[in-house]
Amino acid sequence: MDSYYLGVDVGTGSVRVGVFNANGKLLYSNSKDIKINNPSPGYYEQSSEDIWSGVVQLIKEVVTSRIVEKERIRGIAFCATCSLVAVGPSNGVEKISISENGDEEWNIIMWLDHRAGDEANFINEKGHRVLDFVGGKISLEMQTPKILWLKRHLPQSYERTDQFFDLPDYLRWRATGSLKRSICSVVCKWTAVNTPKDGCAWDSTFFKSVGLEDALLKIGSNFSYPGDCDPLGAEAAKEMGLEGIDVNVGYSQIDAHSGVLGMMGCTVVGEERNELDVTKRLALICGTSNCHMALSREACLVPGVWGPYYGVILPDFNLNEGGQSAAGKLLDHIVSCHPAYSRMMKEYKNHGKVLVGLESFLTLGESKATTELTKELHIYPDFHGNRSPLADPTLKGMMSGLTLSDSEEDLAILYLATIQALAYGSLHIMRELEKNGHTFDSVVICGGLTKSRLFLQSHADILQLPVLVPHCAEPVLLGAAISAAAATPSKTLDLTRVVSMSGGAELISPNRNVFAYHEKKFAVFLEMYKDQTKYRELMKI
Repeated sequence: MDSYYLGVDVGTGSVRVGVFNANGKLLYSNSKDIKINNPSPGYYEQSSEDIWSGVVQLIKEVVTSRIVEKERIRGIAFCATCSLVAVGPSNGVEKISISENGDEEWNIIMWLDHRAGDEANFINEKGHRVLDFVGGKISLEMQTPKILWLKRHLPQSYERTDQFFDLPDYLRWRATGSLKRSICSVVCKWTAVNTPKDGCAWDSTFFKSVGLEDALLKIGSNFSYPGDCDPLGAEAAKEMGLEGIDVNVGYSQIDAHSGVLGMMGCTVVGEERNELDVTKRLALICGTSNCHMALSREACLVPGVWGPYYGVILPDFNLNEGGQSAAGKLLDHIVSCHPAYSRMMKEYKNHGKVLVGLESFLTLGESKATTELTKELHIYPDFHGNRSPLADPTLKGMMSGLTLSDSEEDLAILYLATIQALAYGSLHIMRELEKNGHTFDSVVICGGLTKSRLFLQSHADILQLPVLVPHCAEPVLLGAAISAAAATPSKTLDLTRVVSMSGGAELISPNRNVFAYHEKKFAVFLEMYKDQTKYRELMKI
């Protein structure tokens, strides 16, 4: 009899659920939008109850609609954005406001929230050794600066908080009652250190150095590792319609990391799965932001890139993680601000079709002439700061080569230049990884931006590597389902299981004829960063 596994992903704007069989085949998926509060620039907030109700609703729909026989659902696993959740002592019912206006609906500081800049700077000035694992500088998007911000700015909320969770761990806690924290979350975003010899632990001297020694009681000291499982709790089972069924809940992960798990094992026709070397694949998970992930057997310290994080995705593998804070969000911003956008919206009726229309103006990367339409138009894409490899959240976006044209063709070229700029950012990260011990022979890409053939071909051309796009439409959900399938006491989460549940992939080859052009454009890209730093120096008073 077939067994089925549910992967649950809470992204920036929606909850998604996927149903998979034991071979990794996606049988069903659905989604529900969730609320975002943006009270002022740089502040982004959500509600844990809104998110949990969405999770319950979608799982209950799977059960009640008989998508599969509920008795054959064997496991559930969660992945989510690395957002900070604050809850009170009343079994999570009491939400703690993280909003400056005190509204207790909002008890989550989202991953893209940038309120904790001063706190991140303060932590970085301490120069503690744990910062070696975040490229030398902690990001204001990580959880420790956000907790310190709450202690400084909302001390009553900080004191009332019984538990701080990363969002994936919050979901697992609601499902099981377990307070164990996933090493994926606490190592990658909270400064815990995991080693082959000693396992995972907090460094109390770090928390003391930044004035957060009392936070250790609120963030947990029991940890969950890949392959762990806990039984679905009675209350959650009742909410989901799964009473009386033995369902295990697997290891929780950050959503981008789940995407790595769900696509690293995909193969193209003729590629032997038993010869697959995942350490030579650069994984790119693209959406609102972009994450660049690289696995290695040996630990690699890369300046400006997070990690090495040991064992957070798979046992015995180290992870380095880079990223771009704005990717899909940047494309949407650039396109919607152009004068031609409103005219195109009237014609195409929705934003997605406008983007398709823009790509129709352009040859999909095969034409050298089309690629060179951006010869005099240059974009520096750090409109929301630089996550990697410069690790400077204060950087701004830049453009050079604008004209008075307001045509649709002009917007299409601007769209192309933005996609190329994002790919130059990927190249910047990849070359820093290569300087410090990594080697790559391919790129695997998943996420919303894979709908753009231009985005895919541009990455192949600019990185000069073949790009693989998994046939599975939902690799992030598949990664969670792989964790769910491993969620039994007798099973493990290892590379063999990953490969067995991964499917095929489409191969996109690089155009060698545009290499010289993109090298010149990349040189301009690097000069734009230098120019921005010069302008700052000139404007100092």
